[in-house]
Amino acid sequence: MRTSLLSCLLLAVSALATAGCESTKPPIPIAGGDARNAPSYGYTPLDPLPVRIAPIPEAMRSERNRLILESLPDETIRIATGRVSGSGNVTFGPAQIGVEGSSYVVIIDYVKYNTSSFAVTIGQDSVATLLAPGSATNPDAVIPVYMGVGLRLTATIRVREGTVDLGNLFAIGAAAQANQVSGTLVVQTLGITGEGISGLIPVPGRIDDSTIQNAIVALGSIKAKLYEDDTQLSPRIVALYNTIGGGEGTINGFISNLVTTPPFHLLPGLPMQTNQ
Repeated sequence: MRTSLLSCLLLAVSALATAGCESTKPPIPIAGGDARNAPSYGYTPLDPLPVRIAPIPEAMRSERNRLILESLPDETIRIATGRVSGSGNVTFGPAQIGVEGSSYVVIIDYVKYNTSSFAVTIGQDSVATLLAPGSATNPDAVIPVYMGVGLRLTATIRVREGTVDLGNLFAIGAAAQANQVSGTLVVQTLGITGEGISGLIPVPGRIDDSTIQNAIVALGSIKAKLYEDDTQLSPRIVALYNTIGGGEGTINGFISNLVTTPPFHLLPGLPMQTNQ
């Protein structure tokens, strides 16, 4: 079971990494006051951010999980790699090979989600602002924002010598065993909790073959409980797809916009809500 689950995950990760390398990037705008050499295009994981949902009538509360799952029609496994700067900032991008002396964050997400399109306006001061759907008639760009529930595996590593393939968990584990890299591995739920969930989350540990296997088994076990009645689901904003670049400053600005006015997530059968 462990081998099968791990193989499926790594195959999905490899396919996504290959697809990411073939993408064509648009010109880098000057946005958010960021350096032009920190583009950060593509899938960008976020710490889970709140969304609002309409109050569920008393007669339908027992159907809460079903309503939430029906509102999340898509599922995927995504990988994001980010380089950690000397100041601790993380810039996500296309890097696939870790080099000696550098630190990285590798995030693998399993998410069940729905996508909302948020407008972006860029002001005279070159600051990009993320607006709720329907708030702008002529935006400068559109950013897909992913709302849903899921699981996240985060490897934080430092390459001590040589190079390492950041898109391959086996390679990272082997490099750790050979003392080429050091770091930690963390499993996190995204909008999923419950008595049967907490005990399945492994304690963060030093990255090696054993912690990688334990983490992947935990992901599979938690995913299997997604449809159980005693699991509590709360949709979150889990990621966005950066189409304009701009680096970490732009992403932090988007996060501020999303936290200031949490968007509504519509559940089937409930009244339409607005972000006003």
